[in-house]
Amino acid sequence: MITVSTCGYDSNHKKPCNVMYNLTSDEYLVLLIKTDAWFNIEGQIVETKPNMMIIYSPKSFINYGREEIGYNDDWIHFSLNDDDSLFMKNLNIPLNQPLYPYDFHSLTAIVELMSKAYHKETPHTNEIVDHYMHLFLDEISDQLSAVPADTTPKYYLELSQIRTSIYNAPAKNWSVNTFAEDLFISVSHFQHLYKEFFDTSCQKDIIDARLRLAKFYLTTTDLSIKEIADICGYENELHFMRQFKKFIGRTPTEFRKSNIIATF
Repeated sequence: MITVSTCGYDSNHKKPCNVMYNLTSDEYLVLLIKTDAWFNIEGQIVETKPNMMIIYSPKSFINYGREEIGYNDDWIHFSLNDDDSLFMKNLNIPLNQPLYPYDFHSLTAIVELMSKAYHKETPHTNEIVDHYMHLFLDEISDQLSAVPADTTPKYYLELSQIRTSIYNAPAKNWSVNTFAEDLFISVSHFQHLYKEFFDTSCQKDIIDARLRLAKFYLTTTDLSIKEIADICGYENELHFMRQFKKFIGRTPTEFRKSNIIATF
């Protein structure tokens, strides 16, 4: 069994950070970094781009950070039994170096689901988390081995980075027109590619990201509906309430009352 000692997602640092510590003798660490950052790799400072992943082996020296506020990552601390040590070895995932997986967003989605399962603490939590970890590591291996960098579809990495940015900062005034202009392609071509790559529209991702953030604040704070609307990027409370009702099926107030404990 793969044992997770702690995990989480969307760790957004409100100050510049410089993290430094040593892993234990049996502990691995996975980081999925959604912002630019720097990493100390064998004594050399390496500047990394968003959508980067790194897996540290046991006893590794960990040192990374960001000079600006807003560093954001998902993380997993885990250990392996003998059988899963062989499983990990056979995956041939490079350790202790920055990696750029093909579909970063799918990996963060697995970590989010696993983190929620981990923190629920049901009688079957360990088995569920073990399942997610096998799925997660298999997916990493598949992504790194199946799609060489030189065969990645044109614009995929750029659009994947845009998608991660949307989920990192839902409240920002995102514009499909601006995205297209930055890539020097037409709006229609941008929308076609986005739909082809991610099976959803860019606008729908913006809405989903904002509503996900809204559900978090509704279930973990006592902020007013208007305050949550402002935080999530809505111009007014009425627009937020209508959109929440349309896509979630309940009003924000109804959702809050039925979700005292965060189950989103």
